Amino acid sequence: MKQWIKAIGSGRIGSRDLSYDEAVAAAHAIARGESTDAQTAAFLMAMRMKGEADDEMMGFIDVFRKYSQPYRSFSDSLSCAGPYGGRHYFPVTLPVSLLIASVGFPQVLHGSDALPPKRGSSLKELLEELGVQVELDPRDWEHIFLTIHIGFIWTDALCPPFGRVRAVREQMGLRTFLNTVEKVINPVHSQNMLIGVSPKTAMDQMIHLLRQSGFDTAYMIQGIEGSEDVPLSKTSVIRKVTAWGDESNTIDPTTFGFRGGPLEKSTKEEQLRLLTRVIAGDDADEVRNEREHVIFNTGLRLYWFDKVGSYEEGFQLARSLLQRKEAQKMLDKWRELSRKSGQRQRQAN
Repeated sequence: MKQWIKAIGSGRIGSRDLSYDEAVAAAHAIARGESTDAQTAAFLMAMRMKGEADDEMMGFIDVFRKYSQPYRSFSDSLSCAGPYGGRHYFPVTLPVSLLIASVGFPQVLHGSDALPPKRGSSLKELLEELGVQVELDPRDWEHIFLTIHIGFIWTDALCPPFGRVRAVREQMGLRTFLNTVEKVINPVHSQNMLIGVSPKTAMDQMIHLLRQSGFDTAYMIQGIEGSEDVPLSKTSVIRKVTAWGDESNTIDPTTFGFRGGPLEKSTKEEQLRLLTRVIAGDDADEVRNEREHVIFNTGLRLYWFDKVGSYEEGFQLARSLLQRKEAQKMLDKWRELSRKSGQRQRQAN
């Protein structure tokens, strides 16, 4: 690893980008545990200071995919990875994914436990608190996914190298390029991608990466906390990336008659309480803002990925699905199927 650290960490004048082959060699060294924790931390910090090149990113993405568990291909699915630091606000994407899965559009959620410095609530721990068993082997996961069109993949189990370097990333306490690698790992070869970005400049950096990562259609969202959740309180920048080009647009909720305030910062316990009420179809005023966020984001995604003919049709369908408690039905099925699979795994072991 020393040669790669020296190449990228020799200061403004002496440092250089790695070639694709050099990045592949460095990625293998980290993935196989040949790099010490100190060397891995030095490499990640040097890369952060220099800035990541496309070939460097693709080298790590390709290598880490090789070390990942083999899942079947579900190319018609939508891949969605939440922010690496977790959420401090109501996780809109979770009930949205349940609603979209209920109409047969497969939803692949993936991620790990939240990393510093944010240390918010991760989708993994929220799902576990809601009674969903997320630590499943690929065959059990695939059975559930084929049955209910939704699943969560724990990144550290999917790709052991992520688990191996997790302690280093926690001790660093800073964003590293592995956060992006983790988001676009694409565990089941989805053609569709939804990804949140924080600064607008990150959108330009992601365009080539998304195209090279196997996605046919990807939407980058400058959402709440850098997530894929579009807020109701302001206009958001949306960028669509396809194999044929990219286009940038803005989404103003008021254009479609949606008005809402910013979501309030909340603890994990508060998020779970709100999730339980919204998923259950609660129409009380106390959860109106959260409910409207879910309806708005569901409608957007249904239209973006050609499941409805217009935004208005998407919003109408989302509201109807929520009122019919389709999200609750999906969650109940997910709990039951994952519980049974977890029991089988424990008995087999």
